[in-house]
Amino acid sequence: MKPFTLFISTILILSLFSGITVHAQEPVKPEQAASPTLEDKIEQLSGKTDTELDYSDLVDELIQYIRNPVNINQASERELMQLQLNDLQIYNLNSYIQKFGELTSLYELNLIEGFDSTLVTNLSPFITFELKPYGSDITLSNLAKYGRNQLITRYQQVLQEQKGYSPIDDSSYQANPNSRYLGGPEKLYLRYGYSFYNKIRFGVTMEKDAGETFSPKSDTLKKGFDFYSFHFYYSGKKFLKHLALGDYHVQFGQGLTMTSSFGFGKSTNAITNRRIAQAVKPSAGANENLFMRGVATTLTPLKNTDITLFYSFKKVDANVEQADSLSAEEFYISSLQESGYHRTPNELSGKDAVDQTVYGGNIQTRLKMFRLGVTAVHTDLSNELQRSNSLYNKFDFRGKSLTNFGFDYAVILKSLTLFGELSGSDNGGKALLAGATATPDPRLALSLIYRNYSKDYQNLYSNAFAEGSRNSNEKGIYAGILVQLHKRISLSAFADYFSFPWLRYGVDAPSYGEEYLAQLTYTPSRKAEIQFRYRYQQKQMNPSGADGYTVFPEPETRQNFRLNLSFKPNGIITLKTRIETTDWKMPGFEKRNGFLIYQDIAYNNPEKPWQLSGRYALFDTDTYEERLYAYESDVLYAFSIPSYYYKGSRFYLMGKYSIGRSIDIWLRYAITHYANKQVIGSGLDEIQGNNKSEIKVQLRFRF
Repeated sequence: MKPFTLFISTILILSLFSGITVHAQEPVKPEQAASPTLEDKIEQLSGKTDTELDYSDLVDELIQYIRNPVNINQASERELMQLQLNDLQIYNLNSYIQKFGELTSLYELNLIEGFDSTLVTNLSPFITFELKPYGSDITLSNLAKYGRNQLITRYQQVLQEQKGYSPIDDSSYQANPNSRYLGGPEKLYLRYGYSFYNKIRFGVTMEKDAGETFSPKSDTLKKGFDFYSFHFYYSGKKFLKHLALGDYHVQFGQGLTMTSSFGFGKSTNAITNRRIAQAVKPSAGANENLFMRGVATTLTPLKNTDITLFYSFKKVDANVEQADSLSAEEFYISSLQESGYHRTPNELSGKDAVDQTVYGGNIQTRLKMFRLGVTAVHTDLSNELQRSNSLYNKFDFRGKSLTNFGFDYAVILKSLTLFGELSGSDNGGKALLAGATATPDPRLALSLIYRNYSKDYQNLYSNAFAEGSRNSNEKGIYAGILVQLHKRISLSAFADYFSFPWLRYGVDAPSYGEEYLAQLTYTPSRKAEIQFRYRYQQKQMNPSGADGYTVFPEPETRQNFRLNLSFKPNGIITLKTRIETTDWKMPGFEKRNGFLIYQDIAYNNPEKPWQLSGRYALFDTDTYEERLYAYESDVLYAFSIPSYYYKGSRFYLMGKYSIGRSIDIWLRYAITHYANKQVIGSGLDEIQGNNKSEIKVQLRFRF
């Protein structure tokens, strides 16, 4: 296979010319960036879409902290939240430092309310107690001596033949060129990055998805990767606070007016819904549309005042249609694409079809306990967006330009924080989010969020707290609580009530819903943790199979019970067990259910150059609608959150081997077996048989 040969050749060439010396085997610091809390949040994000997404930007900063740990005594509130601490833990940590002075060792964290041994162990790779790392001043000699380079190359492939890659005669292909993928089944990934103490970073990312062409036969298609991304980033503490060139992300306030990256919503960490985002940060991931491309900077002209300006120009994917009129415009946009797939002539026709220009700015000021911000953003499209005339999207954005503006605030008192954002679009639509977090006791934290997003609020880059996938046509109130019932027992819970004043896709009338979640965590010892979770969701949906419009949506109810067990018999082996059940019901239909049970085992001896992790899972659901999601360990910067549905089993095994401190090799194999299916998938991804397996190989060179 030519792409695989290219992959192996690249490895050999890099080994020869990187100047790497293979030293004796030595212990390597663990590099597990996704904490249990972050794993849960990514599971929740995956459950909202069936598209395979790259979540590397969510963990990229955590990985930077592994290489350059943050001083826990001087960490900002945003940095502490990035470490997945909640408001109660942050409040107790700051109170402890103010009362007793700065911490001097990791063990002292165990004395703080809300910090158990499991949390402290999870934090240990990311934090330090040193005041200033040696050689961290920006000089040419330090940049050369202490800067870190990293090169990652990855190959992965589904081993069974899928319909899109099966042979076909030329006449059939010419009659229907969209009946096969243009490229091979391999997915290729290449990433280079340089970092210097989180102050200077630059790099490039390249990716080719499975089915996309790498070496096309046609002269009309370019050779090479389908997606390229470059970023340069500088972080300082004086006048020039941030500077980003190439691909980057911007986020202000609560993400209601402007955010170009993923945003977390509801999770088991029920009181961490207030966002404290870094205004500008680099984009090193492979999400092909979810980023800005151009320049962004944050300046501090006055004490306690930051001004962020950004400009982005990029070509975005879109579904385009020929215009009916004889106007100057040759086509219009029927919808914007975000999948990033360009595997067939039809998908390829929408690649980079539209020019998008986005520019704006934010002013953020700090006045004692007040944090105030003002944001303005303008978006231009090269062609007009004309959506279908369906009733549910009557108030969605149409046209070529859109302006958004917003005001965000936070009032930080001793144990109470008030926050929110008010945003508008130039068509008159408005959106409001207001919340509060309180820690009335070192063992108790509360959270409250109210949102009211009008049905005509229009924004292409809004990703604030919400039940729906967009920040429009939604009202709701959310309440969360975290209570430390005992030194070893904690309870996290939330309740969310929401309504949709206008129609939605699949719901032909105004509707409402509710969601409850409670999780009890018991830590009987430093080696064990037990979690029990109950989740209840109810939304109104059109009855399945209904003809035409209906004004009587029916309540769809889902209930989940989950038991998680984690046990470390020693410092080397970790065992994790999950048992989860789901129930689904809707008036007029039979009750449906499903279950998932899996056993994880991980071997990680710091004194050994190799690591192993694996899982065996059994699952059984009545239909696809009862599918369950579970986060899996994967190679660095890759993510696997498969959905378990129908009846079968799944197994994966991953190994990592380190040669000195310069070379890391990952090998991962996963297979899903379906007991009651002889055809897997649909369309061009269809597999004839009841097994689907995937292999993944990744190498990292550090120099």
